[in-house]
Amino acid sequence: MKAHSGPVAGINLVQSMKGFWRWWAGELELLIPARLRQRLQGRERRLRFTGDAVEVDVAGQPQSIALDQINQDPTLATWQSQDRQHTRLLVTLPDAGLLHKVIQLPAATEPRLATVLGYELDRHTPFTPEQASFGYRVLGRDRAARSLEVELFVMPNEQRQRLVDALETCALVPAWIVPERLANDISLRHQLNLMPESSVVSSRKRRYAGRLALLCLVLATVAGLFYLQQLHLQRLREQVTPLQQDAQLAEQVRSEADALERSARFVVQRRQQQPSVLMLLDELTRQVPDNTWVNRLELKGRELQVQGESSNASALISSLESSEFLRDVSFTSPITINPRSRKERFSLKAEIEREEAP
Repeated sequence: MKAHSGPVAGINLVQSMKGFWRWWAGELELLIPARLRQRLQGRERRLRFTGDAVEVDVAGQPQSIALDQINQDPTLATWQSQDRQHTRLLVTLPDAGLLHKVIQLPAATEPRLATVLGYELDRHTPFTPEQASFGYRVLGRDRAARSLEVELFVMPNEQRQRLVDALETCALVPAWIVPERLANDISLRHQLNLMPESSVVSSRKRRYAGRLALLCLVLATVAGLFYLQQLHLQRLREQVTPLQQDAQLAEQVRSEADALERSARFVVQRRQQQPSVLMLLDELTRQVPDNTWVNRLELKGRELQVQGESSNASALISSLESSEFLRDVSFTSPITINPRSRKERFSLKAEIEREEAP
């Protein structure tokens, strides 16, 4: 098998580098003491999503909150008011709340495993990539069989969106949605995350919609002031001497004169480039023998195309080459015989000579 080259090899190299960077960053993160890591990353809050409710740890005891009551819960309200700017929200799901499957894939797919799983999601699950998000981890590698054992976790979009919409009511956006039993493995969070980056961005956009509206109002006010200033300047310009209008009129007349001069020069140049159509017709009438009929005559720029029938089509080349207006005469297709008239059908072309300027 030949090695991939060009753009494909470049894409594989980039994906491999990204995967190495995520692994390396995760390993380094584990070496940082927990207290210092918490300061660097900000506080991490956890919720457990059970389908119709979320569970929050309050004083060491799980407290269940229905999705339609999230915006009324005092604990989540505290998160919202105190530390939402420094909090990363982790949502965990029990295995029962996920579609969970172990599959076998070729070892060659590991550098681009996420892409391959996206393409083959509908082969292993009832969902397409547009209907669900997925996470994964590699359980093992069989070097002899050149295969991977991959654990796949799938969450339908409808289920995830119910959770995201409910959390948005108290201005919370999950940074991660991961299987509960793997939540503490920081190095796997990126590939296990069931919260697409596009959904995070969309949720944040909706959170900041009010601020954006206020910013638009300020910009509109500034634009209004700028418009009023421009209007004042326009009034001042209207009071300036009317000689400006005369200057513009003179400039317009000069532009029209230049345009007429260019048009006249163009006509002269065109006449110098090739003879007139009447001159060409007259020249063809004199050069074409009486035993020749012209059925089609077409002029494209400096190329003349002629189709017709003749008793001796081969003699037309030398006859037309003798014209002072034509050169490079050649047939564009083989000569054929008309079975009715028994004459030779021909199709030829010629280049028109430039007419010398007087």
